Amino acid sequence: MIFKSWSLDSNQWSILIGGIGVLLTLIGFLIAFKLYKRQRKDSSQDAFNFFQSSLPELKKSIEGTIENLKEFTKTLDSDNFSNPILSASLNDKFLNKINLVDLNRYYFKNRIEKIQTFNDFLIDSNFFGDYHSYFTNEINYFRNNYLEKENIYAQWQLLRSNKFFSSMADNNENQEYKSFYANWVQNLNKNQTIFEFNQQGQPTNVKNRKELVESEIKTLAQDIFPFIQFSEKANDINLIANRVVAAYADISEMKEKVKSTFEKDISKFENVLNNLNKLIE
Repeated sequence: MIFKSWSLDSNQWSILIGGIGVLLTLIGFLIAFKLYKRQRKDSSQDAFNFFQSSLPELKKSIEGTIENLKEFTKTLDSDNFSNPILSASLNDKFLNKINLVDLNRYYFKNRIEKIQTFNDFLIDSNFFGDYHSYFTNEINYFRNNYLEKENIYAQWQLLRSNKFFSSMADNNENQEYKSFYANWVQNLNKNQTIFEFNQQGQPTNVKNRKELVESEIKTLAQDIFPFIQFSEKANDINLIANRVVAAYADISEMKEKVKSTFEKDISKFENVLNNLNKLIE
């Protein structure tokens, strides 16, 4: 036998067995390290695969959001607008299902040229991830204030109906005031720049609010002022006209602000979409 010539004392045997133990430990460590690296590689690949599978749906929801926001800002120029509908897929919840450390490791090792785009996307996710809540708050605030001002603006109708008839029926009213007011209402109801007309030639819907307020209501508030000293009704009409003018100005300012806000959001979403397209494979 090959080991017959070996003559080892107990100390030498201890050293030999200890050396073998160390060698086996090193071998075990190397095997464990290799398995760990393999596991890390598999985890990174799994994270990347799930990430990629989630991007097309997110892209579709962002494209839909951009389209709806553009339509909303366009209709703000009119007075017939509705809330845009945001996709339920517009969120960053899928990122919670991914180990971002593994995903970042994958990009660092396998897509180093896209690592900055990936990091930018993670930053962007803070924006679109909470957008539903942010958007709802913005729209609710806008609508509540808009409706409040709209109710005040709608009082312009009184100027050619209740207030007008009340003034005309009052025999004690100043005749110059009544003549001025009747002439104003008559000219208003004939204004084709402001109203749409039916087949009978009667004014129906307002088609130009700006012209109504700036050319008619504002003029009424100014021109009726001299009659205030003679007529309480004239004073009342002046107050209503001024409130209508102020409400319209507030509505216009609110529209411009919300339009500017959502146009900035559109720009952000377009940037997110640009980064997203670079990441999709």
